[in-house]
Amino acid sequence: MLDKDTIKSIENLLEKDLDKEMDLIKNELFYFLDKDLDMFFLKEFIKHYPVKLLRERSEVLLDTVLNYLMKEVLESIRKQTSDIQYAFARENLREKVKNWALTKENRYNPDILRLKEEETFVEKTITVAPGVAVSAGGLIAVASVPETLILKAIPAVSTLAGPIYIFKKIKEKNRRLKNIWKKEINNYLEKSKKEIKVWLKKVIEKFEKELGEFYQKNKIEA
Repeated sequence: MLDKDTIKSIENLLEKDLDKEMDLIKNELFYFLDKDLDMFFLKEFIKHYPVKLLRERSEVLLDTVLNYLMKEVLESIRKQTSDIQYAFARENLREKVKNWALTKENRYNPDILRLKEEETFVEKTITVAPGVAVSAGGLIAVASVPETLILKAIPAVSTLAGPIYIFKKIKEKNRRLKNIWKKEINNYLEKSKKEIKVWLKKVIEKFEKELGEFYQKNKIEA
């Protein structure tokens, strides 16, 4: 069996691995947010893409924790008789626990990231300059084009001062919205980190339970 100090050491290593994975996910999401992309595409992308990343990285962390556990156990098993070593190999403990952790009932299932957005950005008619009103439908049509493309495509002439002002206001609004989304991503990933940590602790507990049963069945002293 694994002693408390060994388990604590594994949990500490896992904490560092988890921090690294969360940072990688955050950096990837922020990379797209910082790009000059369609805001409505970004909204849907940011809502759903983190789920894919979290599922992938949680399975990487699952393999990592099982590797840590197996490394410690094998050091003990090597001191046993060849019959015990053979029995342990047949037990296939690593795959047994991994399969358990990935069943529908036990696997980690992240929630979709629910983003807040300014109601006026998509629903209400917005007056962005004196005498210039843009309907929500019109604003959506404009905002769905990359901002730099909009600004580059419009000649800087006095007759278009109103539209240029509108596009600048949209650009500012997009920037504010992205900052809001970044904060929400940080909160979402912090919550996800806690959930993954709890899930991985359950994996460790399951591994210890299965290992204990193997020791008992083969009359191995802990």
